[in-house]
Amino acid sequence: MNIATCFLCESIFGPRIIGDGVRQLQTFNGYTVDFRLTEFRTFPPDALPEFIDFTSPEGILLCAEMHEEAIKQLHKQFGKEVFMSI
Repeated sequence: MNIATCFLCESIFGPRIIGDGVRQLQTFNGYTVDFRLTEFRTFPPDALPEFIDFTSPEGILLCAEMHEEAIKQLHKQFGKEVFMSI
């Protein structure tokens, strides 16, 4: 699975431009999603930051969940079933 090149996931969870070229990274399941660095990350207030690479075992599971969620959101937007294999 190559989630870093999945246009469905990036269209839903990719960065949003919030003005003057500034990009705001989106979140999934409490993790910031960074397609450029191909990682999930979180910065809990009273713990060390956590970085999960898309290709790690935990990252692969998160990517699969994120892909399913992206398909569900696209289904809602378009009103019909969307199927895409990555």
